Amino acid sequence: MQKKKKMLAVDDNTDNNAIVEELFGDHCDLRTATTGEKALEIVQTFRPDVVLLDIMMPGMDGYEVCRRLREQPAFEDIKILMVTAKGALEDRVKGYEVGANDFITKPFEEENILESVEFFV
Repeated sequence: MQKKKKMLAVDDNTDNNAIVEELFGDHCDLRTATTGEKALEIVQTFRPDVVLLDIMMPGMDGYEVCRRLREQPAFEDIKILMVTAKGALEDRVKGYEVGANDFITKPFEEENILESVEFFV
């Protein structure tokens, strides 16, 4: 039997985390966090295969979370997908500069997020 992939969804909006839980909860081992700080804490022991990471969060934003994850060689294989309402080119460039693998624009269509995540897991 194939082991379930691990996913961490990070969004300060609990409704968005609930949507991700509904979409992926039966298909992977899913954890959620509502702050960047909590996400970094969870990653230390959970070691997800993919992180769905909101950019705009109070305190530590998604760019900083991504940058901190990429600083640690133990986490270099984690796929990071920025999930954001920020769709401007400069936002994407900044995300790629800190180590994001891809972007999913909010509000997302169920089919689009499923396809994007499937590509990375």
